[in-house]
Amino acid sequence: MVHVRAARPEDAPRISDVLIASIRQLCAPDHQNAAAAIDAWIANKAPGQVAVWLEGTNGVRVATEGDEITAVGAVSEEGEVLLLYVAPRHRGKGHSTALLRALEAELAEAGHQEARLVSTKTAHGFYLDRGWRDDGAQVTCFSTRGQPMRKRLGPA
Repeated sequence: MVHVRAARPEDAPRISDVLIASIRQLCAPDHQNAAAAIDAWIANKAPGQVAVWLEGTNGVRVATEGDEITAVGAVSEEGEVLLLYVAPRHRGKGHSTALLRALEAELAEAGHQEARLVSTKTAHGFYLDRGWRDDGAQVTCFSTRGQPMRKRLGPA
């Protein structure tokens, strides 16, 4: 069973592991296994940097199954989903969906009528299937391209 909770300082190393493994193993359509692109993308995902995120105002959340962190997400106070990554062995098992729903609910509860994010090629179909829509031209993001997206929160 998937549970979503706020990330805690002691989670930083495990969060880092999920982020880096997800980028390396699942995001090949984006980085094409180019070492420089991967290095640029994971440069700010080391445990020390994750610990800094956990001290900040962005809402970092984790999906868990038992004691294992299975997915990581974060939102900004401005209504943006900053990141959403799943551990490779949990891909397709509902962990990302549960976490995304929790992040969307958090943004709605904070008064946001709409949420924004920049999707990777890897996750684009995932977001489309969950009601997100493209919002403009692609942008450069960690030495790759990202697709800005929006979603109305709450009743349509």
